[in-house]
Amino acid sequence: MASIFDRSGKYYAQFYDSDRSPNRKRFSLRTSNRKEARRRLTDFERAYENGDFDPWTDDPFAEDTGEEETDGPSTVGEAIEAFCEAKREQGRTDSTIRNYRKQWRLFARRVGKETALDDLESDDVRSFVYDRDVKATTGANRYRHVGAILRWKGHESIIDAVEKPKTGEKLPKAVRPDELRSICRAAVKDYREKRRKNHCRPREIVWIVPAIRFAYFTGLRGSELARVRWSHVDLDRQQLTIYRQKSGDESTIPLVKHAREILRRLYDGEYGDTFVFRSPRCDPTERSARRFREHVSRKFAEYRDEAGLRQQLTLHSLRHGFGTRLAENGASAIAIKRAMRHSDISTSMRYVHMANERLQSEVESAFA
Repeated sequence: MASIFDRSGKYYAQFYDSDRSPNRKRFSLRTSNRKEARRRLTDFERAYENGDFDPWTDDPFAEDTGEEETDGPSTVGEAIEAFCEAKREQGRTDSTIRNYRKQWRLFARRVGKETALDDLESDDVRSFVYDRDVKATTGANRYRHVGAILRWKGHESIIDAVEKPKTGEKLPKAVRPDELRSICRAAVKDYREKRRKNHCRPREIVWIVPAIRFAYFTGLRGSELARVRWSHVDLDRQQLTIYRQKSGDESTIPLVKHAREILRRLYDGEYGDTFVFRSPRCDPTERSARRFREHVSRKFAEYRDEAGLRQQLTLHSLRHGFGTRLAENGASAIAIKRAMRHSDISTSMRYVHMANERLQSEVESAFA
């Protein structure tokens, strides 16, 4: 009637009934201890025999409030909608949810939207992740997003049986201080030329300069930069409150001297919900963070090309520049993690590695 099996060190229960559809119902026992797994399976079997538990319809851990809800949708098409709604309630950003939806939609095209989740096999995921037409980094991205949804639904056994794609460690493409100055000069030049020809209003373009510099001195993401309002700024305490991070949590970050100077120059008596960085003709209190980020990103690329800089640099490279500067000045991975609000310290370590590589280069050149 029921059996237990081990997948990658984790234990799962499987119930079988030839009269049910599907015939087999699997779920995680949420333990890596075989003795504990066997005990839990025995409890589930007893409850099933007494009519108190049906693995085909009941959530085996419904009373465990420490875990996410995993009952409900049963097909591939239904799963993504429920997953996105759950993440939205957790406060995850729209861009994060869009990425999950994009990868799962591609996966659904392969296996079919009406396919039952219980009928999915590890080979379905493996062929999607290791598609020869995509790069290893894309495969790793697919593995991460599809795996998160499968685990949320209690189908860890499917993704755990697929080896995670190996990708080479890529160091951040960071903007250097001299490159930041070149980009800002290109923006000012563009503004002056258009003002001379009467092609733009006063401050219509040049407002991007303090926005770019502020991102570099704070490490803000593009969407976070878009949401900065004067009510979020506390110059007395020298800190900025970020209400909508990538993780959905709130946080405060320190404002260094250069960031405070930028804000003081911009301040003209505004307060409350007025956006700090904006064009004079834009709505001062309402905007799409995504459109703002895309606009500033396009202008950044335009000024980067005008300055003749590296094509790899993007708006996000300003955040990388912030992290790299911390590392080069001796900040620990823990300090970088807190300053940049990383969820995993391994991300912070990349900046330490970058700083070490630069040190190696400078030592080598000193003895050349």
